[in-house]
Amino acid sequence: MWRANGVNWIGFSLTKVLAQTLATVEFEYRLRRSDSPREALFAMSVDIPNYRIIEKLGVGAQTRVYRARYMPTGKDYTVKIVKIVNPEDAGFIELLKAEHAVGSSIDHPVIRKVFELRMLRQRFRVRGAILFMEYVNGITLGQKEFNLPHDEILRIFSESAHGLYAMHIAGWVHADLKPNNIMLAVDGAVKLIDLGQSARIHEPKTKIQGTVDYMAPEQVQRGKLDQRTDVFGLGATLHKVLTGRAIATEMNQTVNLQSLNPIVKRVEDVRASVANGLPTCVARLIDDCCRSDPGNRIPDMPSLIERIALARTILAKRNADDAAPALPHEDHTKEKDEWDDGESEDLAAIVDGLGLSEDDDQPIDIGDPETDVPPSRP
Repeated sequence: MWRANGVNWIGFSLTKVLAQTLATVEFEYRLRRSDSPREALFAMSVDIPNYRIIEKLGVGAQTRVYRARYMPTGKDYTVKIVKIVNPEDAGFIELLKAEHAVGSSIDHPVIRKVFELRMLRQRFRVRGAILFMEYVNGITLGQKEFNLPHDEILRIFSESAHGLYAMHIAGWVHADLKPNNIMLAVDGAVKLIDLGQSARIHEPKTKIQGTVDYMAPEQVQRGKLDQRTDVFGLGATLHKVLTGRAIATEMNQTVNLQSLNPIVKRVEDVRASVANGLPTCVARLIDDCCRSDPGNRIPDMPSLIERIALARTILAKRNADDAAPALPHEDHTKEKDEWDDGESEDLAAIVDGLGLSEDDDQPIDIGDPETDVPPSRP
């Protein structure tokens, strides 16, 4: 009886291994022969037992992203699949490896979780890869459906800064911040996604990678990247979300990524659009994020979180004042003299640190970035 059971168990195991091998061979054959998303979907479903494709989430060069459901539990995952058609496509595999390395090493609610990376091989050669990640039911800040009040947008960016701080503590810089890489879930949660271009903090990148409208100068110059690189990217992203336009930077005005000397300054354009139509406290916040010299920027994410909180406080006070009913004019000079000077001085000190007045709601004059002294910060 024992021997019979042993034989049955061995036979079952061999059958299972053979089925998995045939499924992998089938997948690799379709992966090599197919270019259409429909065939890629079928190939992927063959290779991943117990998963069912629900919908396509995105398409890139040799990359497909899907929402896949694990049938035994009914839980959904984001699945990114990359296939190698040409030798130069191997770079996409490296991006997937980097995203897995970063995402699996950080446990923070704002960072999308990364669970598993499966390499697909044929004759000992890598022909593709599949990355399993947390599924986020929501939209990116770059989608046209995204339209929220300033205070809620600032909350989203504050949450993003918390996630970036966790990345910096873990030794990583995101280095590819933009509206499409920040998601807002239906329950209000914020998620940072697409970690494939992340870099080790305090180290340079060997390649110029990123999106030109949001890249800090040190990225183009192949300099060392640190938390201030992400401060720049987050500030440029905030400007885009609030105004619908990319902030004028030294990169997107004249940059040629193929040039040996890619930076050609046009100082009259740098930060000129920051103050256009934005509340002064928000314009100053963006300006202090996006200064060309990292030494003049907001230094880190905790400082940026404080600045965002201050901007939200100023906007809330202004909105409350605008909503308050008008009162008959009275002379309160005597009452003002009797106020507690301590509270008044505290608020004044905070506002003066931004170079503002409490009633200031006009766009600021940025001035000449070559000569003007950067405003002091709290």
